Amino acid sequence: MLKMYHYNANPGGSPEMWDSVWKDSDGIETAQVFFGVDPLQSLFEQYARAGSYMLEGGCGNGQYVVHMADRGVNIVGLDFARDALSRLRAYDSRLKLCEGDVAALPFLDETFDLYYSGGVVEHFEAGAETALKEARRVLRPGGALLISVPYYSPLRRLLSPFKMKLWKRVSRSEVDTADKNGGPQFFQYAYTRREFEVMLTAAGLRVVKAKGYSILWGLYDISLLQRIMSARIGGNNNKPQSTTAVEPTKQPARRGVSNQAPSLLKRLFVGEDDSIPVAGIAVRALRSTCANMMMYICVRSEDK
Repeated sequence: MLKMYHYNANPGGSPEMWDSVWKDSDGIETAQVFFGVDPLQSLFEQYARAGSYMLEGGCGNGQYVVHMADRGVNIVGLDFARDALSRLRAYDSRLKLCEGDVAALPFLDETFDLYYSGGVVEHFEAGAETALKEARRVLRPGGALLISVPYYSPLRRLLSPFKMKLWKRVSRSEVDTADKNGGPQFFQYAYTRREFEVMLTAAGLRVVKAKGYSILWGLYDISLLQRIMSARIGGNNNKPQSTTAVEPTKQPARRGVSNQAPSLLKRLFVGEDDSIPVAGIAVRALRSTCANMMMYICVRSEDK
């Protein structure tokens, strides 16, 4: 696995860092506009059914909680970033929200039909194992876990020798003992597909499918591309904002969600739609070689 660092006063597993991130984000309304070209949309349509009980572990600015609640899903959004939850409550007091830790979920066994956690468990330096066991515990028999973590892709393996100040290949999760005061702090782990599937299996979860996504974010690891994109957005050194959106329907627009069908370019470059003739082949190749994230679709194993 790849251990990744960043220059920040707080490590990646701290609520202080994520309160700051969500405070500076574009907000719930902006995020919802892009649901229609979310590369994970088909998975949510398949697994998040109206009337089912769903947990999002690490809900952040809450766009999925809002969208799923609007679709009739009984969803609870959990996060340890208190200020982010306060903003969500102010946005819609009807939302079911809970402050908590994905490694110690405050729910009874077998509570949920579906658990989604996107880009969360990789930020705990001691490892993701406890959080994965908790995920299995709160799932009902036959329940599904949709979980995504950074992908240690062929592109990242190729770039590793040039990123030695902030990237380190490790054989296991382990908390650094050296004092990082003033230096780079731990941010996250990236896993090969095999590494994370082994962890899921050990936690009592059976992997049904894995899907790479967020290609543009993965390509952003290339320094030249990063400089070009930073120059185009006025010198901002942040990565491009991820975009998510609701499937366009014939129903009236809700909470700022647009009914306008996404353009071909959005379908290709944001939605990563591999059904587009010819271009879809390139999308599938890029997913396997340079995607930023890997989504794992799992079911609770009854062998444990």
